[in-house]
Amino acid sequence: MSSSGSYYRLPGGKPEKGEASIEAAIRELREETGLRAYDVRYLFKFHASKIFRIKAKGEPEPGSEIHHFAYFRPGKDMEVQVSENTLKILDKYYELKEKESK
Repeated sequence: MSSSGSYYRLPGGKPEKGEASIEAAIRELREETGLRAYDVRYLFKFHASKIFRIKAKGEPEPGSEIHHFAYFRPGKDMEVQVSENTLKILDKYYELKEKESK
């Protein structure tokens, strides 16, 4: 998704006071995309952020902070502009996914 119309990034944000990281991830996904989480799994820590894999239901609709969003597959599609941190997170995710498949 893109909030500025130039770089794509993953949905996310900071927990509100008293909110667990997993709850914040579910809330941010819903607020930014309208999707409803049904399967959430903690993956790893990246800097101060906890990264989750979330399976979700629904038709995505951009929230007020989002300009637009799109789905991309690794490879040729990944020639889109993403933030440096998003690229690092995706690299680590695909590294984990590859290890799990062995």
